[in-house]
Amino acid sequence: MPKILCLTGHDLDGQDHGAVLRARNLFKLLARLGEVKLVLAGFHEPWQAEPGGLCGGFELLRTIRFEVTREKSLHDRWHHEFNPRFMNTDWIQAGTEDRAWLRQTLPQYDLVWVHGLHLTNGLGIWRWPRGVLDIDDIPSSYHRSQLSLPVGLRKKLGLKRQIILWERHERTLWERFEAVCVCSEADRKMLARQDRTFVVPNGFNPPERLVPRQPATPAHIGFVGNFSYAPNREGVRWFVERVWPLILKKNPTARLRLAGSKSETEPWPAGCNIDALGWLPDVATEMASWSLSVVPVLTGGGTRIKIAESFGYRCPVVATSLGAYGYDVKDGEELFLADEPADFAAKCERLLADASLGERMANRAGEKFTANWTWEAQAGRVAAVVENVLARPRT
Repeated sequence: MPKILCLTGHDLDGQDHGAVLRARNLFKLLARLGEVKLVLAGFHEPWQAEPGGLCGGFELLRTIRFEVTREKSLHDRWHHEFNPRFMNTDWIQAGTEDRAWLRQTLPQYDLVWVHGLHLTNGLGIWRWPRGVLDIDDIPSSYHRSQLSLPVGLRKKLGLKRQIILWERHERTLWERFEAVCVCSEADRKMLARQDRTFVVPNGFNPPERLVPRQPATPAHIGFVGNFSYAPNREGVRWFVERVWPLILKKNPTARLRLAGSKSETEPWPAGCNIDALGWLPDVATEMASWSLSVVPVLTGGGTRIKIAESFGYRCPVVATSLGAYGYDVKDGEELFLADEPADFAAKCERLLADASLGERMANRAGEKFTANWTWEAQAGRVAAVVENVLARPRT
């Protein structure tokens, strides 16, 4: 049985959000194929688990806390701008002792699975033998999506600079890793070495028992997501400012329900029928009361697990094109798509006015979800990646 080392920056026992769900469930699929050990590394997230204990059911070997690079020499700044092999891209890196431990540890494993390009660079290791890089957000794609926002010239130039910098790094990934995994076929086509790039879509575990849908009166429209993530905050704020007033004109008693960590800390306007619920341990019961779920995402990379989650709970969805990016869906079939405020509001109103329309769409989406977007449906894809990498000679 192969020995597999998994690295992530996310506490697998922490609150559910997209990156945690992806890491947790992919590592569980890997555990069917080999003996999985875990390393937590990063700068931003707190971790509860201690080395030697369990995290997400896996033995935690080590935690690596990145250090901020406070002294940036002219030499480092030049390489940051022009050298695609310069790894201190975010000015945070693992310490010397942690890097030395990792270099000694990697050869002991048959396969190494790393979750995220920022994490890889922060660890300061260029070549990962038998390594798989899993990218849920392609950095250049993330920055490119922000160009669609109404930003000033200085901000736009900064975004274009980031796109150029990250595209340089992305072109070197196959020098560093045996394989790269992305969330969608569209993401795979963005990258250079499609022959060594594999699609492992985001998924969602289907509920063991569907909570019976009982849409509330007055109507509830809902959003679920982590509000620490800027694209979620920005998208919901656009919805609140540009779409929600149009909906309230025809449905003045409707309520907007915002579920997710930090939703309760945002300064939502008073008197607009907005309920900020914070993180919920039981999203299924809450979503069963919604007439529809909205995914008004305007920026970001990868695919949104909240789409699969709504499909799994058989909740009708209205999303922006980017919100549904990477999913094989059609407007009016599995969900409604809209990118302009008036169109988005009109499609929400159609579902509020015709519950049977929403039910038919949600049932079609649910069938497609079961076939394609559960984590179980990704087991064969993960196995194919592992088989491909293990079949190659060690270098």
